[in-house]
Amino acid sequence: MTDHKAILFDFGNVVINIDPELTIKALSEISNKPLERVREKMEMSQLNRRYEMGLFTDDEFREIVRQTIGYPFSDAEVDKAWNALLLDLPPHRIKLILELQSSYPVYLLSNTNNIHITRCNRIFREEFGIPDVKALFKRAFYSYEMGLWKPDPKIYQEVLDEIEQKAEDVLFIDDNAANIASAAKMGFQTILMDPHNDDIANHFQI
Repeated sequence: MTDHKAILFDFGNVVINIDPELTIKALSEISNKPLERVREKMEMSQLNRRYEMGLFTDDEFREIVRQTIGYPFSDAEVDKAWNALLLDLPPHRIKLILELQSSYPVYLLSNTNNIHITRCNRIFREEFGIPDVKALFKRAFYSYEMGLWKPDPKIYQEVLDEIEQKAEDVLFIDDNAANIASAAKMGFQTILMDPHNDDIANHFQI
């Protein structure tokens, strides 16, 4: 693939492995409430989307989790459960992104939130000696800082405006079909990742 001028990565299950089900399980175990009931309450509240659009602070988020689940979680318990979905970060992906930077500007666009990014920044420092997630990319775009959320076309357009690229010149890699479809409709080159059977390294020859 040599016909693109920039690369835009998603984060979860493209760079770092995640399993959102682990957060639901953690909230269920701490509160001693049925797993399906916890999942239902979280989905009905759209808490994840609202938090990742920056609609409330971390403290407000924690309080809404308590109200949504109906359990007096401590701040530490909320953070631990919320971060339970974060799994391993394969070193070869870090190496790949660093190598790609020598040929292309490499960017990040993630639906994410401050609690997750704070934890990921610590992982980057402690495991890879990289100051934070943003240091790995030419620029990192976080949904909660932008007030937008994939697959809204507005978030892609804002990225394009900031990086001064045309959609057709950007390769976008994501594991969510709706996100890919929205970007493709705008003209991005795209790769839909299957996190269970694929790896970004399979798509590049360095």
